[in-house]
Amino acid sequence: MHKTLLVFIVLTGFAVAGAAEPLQVKIGRNGDAYQLLLNGKPYFVKGAVGAVHLDELVSAGGNSIRAGVESLDRAQALGLTVLAGLPFGKQRMGFNYSNADAVERQREQIRRIVVQSKDHPALLAWAIGNELELVTTPEQRVALWKEVDHVAAMIHELDPRHPVITPVGDAYRHILHELNQYCPHLDAVGLNSYVDMLALPEDVAREGWTRPYLVTEFGPRGHWQVALTPWHLPIEDTSTVKADLYRKAYEHAVAGQPQCLGSYVFHWAQHHEKTHTWYGMFLEDGSRTESVDVMSFLWSGKWPAHRAPRIGVGGIAVHTDDPETHDPAAFPPQAILHCKVDASDPDGDALQISWDLRRDVSGNANTGGDREAPTPPIVGLVRSAEGHSAGFQLPAQEGPYRIFVYVRDGHGNAATANYPLLVKR
Repeated sequence: MHKTLLVFIVLTGFAVAGAAEPLQVKIGRNGDAYQLLLNGKPYFVKGAVGAVHLDELVSAGGNSIRAGVESLDRAQALGLTVLAGLPFGKQRMGFNYSNADAVERQREQIRRIVVQSKDHPALLAWAIGNELELVTTPEQRVALWKEVDHVAAMIHELDPRHPVITPVGDAYRHILHELNQYCPHLDAVGLNSYVDMLALPEDVAREGWTRPYLVTEFGPRGHWQVALTPWHLPIEDTSTVKADLYRKAYEHAVAGQPQCLGSYVFHWAQHHEKTHTWYGMFLEDGSRTESVDVMSFLWSGKWPAHRAPRIGVGGIAVHTDDPETHDPAAFPPQAILHCKVDASDPDGDALQISWDLRRDVSGNANTGGDREAPTPPIVGLVRSAEGHSAGFQLPAQEGPYRIFVYVRDGHGNAATANYPLLVKR
């Protein structure tokens, strides 16, 4: 490990690395304000969802990850804590909380995980499931919340040192009162929020939630929160628009909020969800996007030495020489397109710009972070690429596609944008 990183951990971490004893984690209260206490000392979560690029998380000023128990050792080595996820059956996937045998098997599985990992010195807290309320009826949720509360009480008996939460999706705006009623043994709630971060404290207050919360996911506008193309597929924000939202969201719903114990930014990795660039803060080659810069500033008060490139308001401009094409986003098969990206670098670095075109699968029915297969670029379609411009020949096959652009600065940073289009005769 780099010497500078070791010094950083010693100076800013919570001495998790090298700790032999489990952390004693409590939630302190002073009036309406709450605070995590690790071995009696204040601790505000500056966390990320994921268990990769962890050296960069530490360098950015992060101190925690939301991951599984299999990541505890890696986190400990870097001075990070872990909000450890526990498996919990989802009714939308067929789990039946009226099935006593299935419920008991699940309890036993959780019991084993807790007993095996409760004394790990990197463990911060337990998270029961994730967005368990998705696609449920109020009647189903009564059984669900009662079982969540039963398991929370069971965990407290097995492990009195660590708090227990359950993360809920943006339905928290309407269902926190249910957790108030049915889940008294939860120490806090985890809130997964995207554009609703800009109204999160107000929504929490309106629901009557007076206990603490962790923001267990926040990131760009979700695919369900953006405008649609005329053929009903979501239009993704540029990496710069996303970064601006990360900052506004954190400043409104996390920093200085008396009920907030900290947050986990989504997603400190690259993965495919609707597109391969929508939610990941890193690209496939490990390049950092501007959202990483923003979180570095919010956590440490300092911008990185090299800032990521930015996409301007012009995004990607596309046109064709075909006088018969009138729809600006629908083109005939094998049409020739001319593309230009509005991009710049805040440090004046020379930019390397690359392009590709992929099938648009963002209309799939997956929800709640369900795994999706990646969509590779279609080779042979980029006819030219020079400076900020590129030329494409569209596929012969009809259907929805996206043009992607990647703007790199030569220092491991990048910006992205994409342009949805329809190929039709």
